[in-house]
Amino acid sequence: MPTATAVSPYSLTNFGPLTTVFSANAACATPSIRYWAPRSALGAGLAEQCVVPTAGAQCYPSGSQLDAVASSVYNSVGSFVMGYFSPGLVCPSGWKTVGVAARGSDGSISASGIFIAPTSTSGQTAATEVADEIFNPAVNAFTAAIDAGETAAACCPSSMTALTDGVCVSTLPDYRPSTLCGRVIPSGAISNIVTDITLLGVHTTAPLITFVSPGPITATDTITIPTSQASDHVGISLIPMVMLVHRASDGSGAGTDGSGGGGGSTGNSDKPNAAGLGRLRAAEGGVQLAWVMCLSAVILGSAFVFAV
Repeated sequence: MPTATAVSPYSLTNFGPLTTVFSANAACATPSIRYWAPRSALGAGLAEQCVVPTAGAQCYPSGSQLDAVASSVYNSVGSFVMGYFSPGLVCPSGWKTVGVAARGSDGSISASGIFIAPTSTSGQTAATEVADEIFNPAVNAFTAAIDAGETAAACCPSSMTALTDGVCVSTLPDYRPSTLCGRVIPSGAISNIVTDITLLGVHTTAPLITFVSPGPITATDTITIPTSQASDHVGISLIPMVMLVHRASDGSGAGTDGSGGGGGSTGNSDKPNAAGLGRLRAAEGGVQLAWVMCLSAVILGSAFVFAV
């Protein structure tokens, strides 16, 4: 991959090599920002305050660089930045490999874990068209960007779950906020284009969300949490995935866990599954009209709400 490239709607930036195990400070285990999210779509959460989230130099490889990028795009509609490490050979200490994608010399992609659609349950029908608006997941855009002969590995802390937004999440069952802050997307800033796209390994046609007016975000909205939300929402903490990119010539150990073991599995089949993708969209699509996350492998952020 080049040092900087773009795959709609993301900009991808190389943070440099990660060839030794990074160890976070023990204090990093306590989240600095907590979110309130639907249980059916944990990536679509809001925080109590609209502040630029930070990873920190002691908590994340090249954390200061990541924080600077997040701050620079935080108030821009449609600015999504994904950071990666190349050559990247090993996950941070206490992290696990949650997915691997490789592009062959013929251009084909082989993928597993977070890079493919979830496995369907028995009796579900595979769908090749989706009516609901969708947002191109961060991991999907990253798969599209790797060159022939390159392998990408995604890492998350061993105690957290990987999301296709490019983040790792854990639930906080005791967290109960009373109000939240949302940043308001200007009216008319978002549209959709019906697009043929390979989404998590499944070729499909769907209305893809696009940003037609990438201007600044200037308004916020305070949202009072109704008591009824307690049953279908939960507190969460987030951290960006660590994305590693390497070629065979970069050395051994690429994509291994920070504990020194081999790459782990997320439980997904190695075969992309269109029915599973349909379930993924059903879970995410219902909230995308109300919440749009500014989340990627670099940006943790308070969600957006739409101006009416």
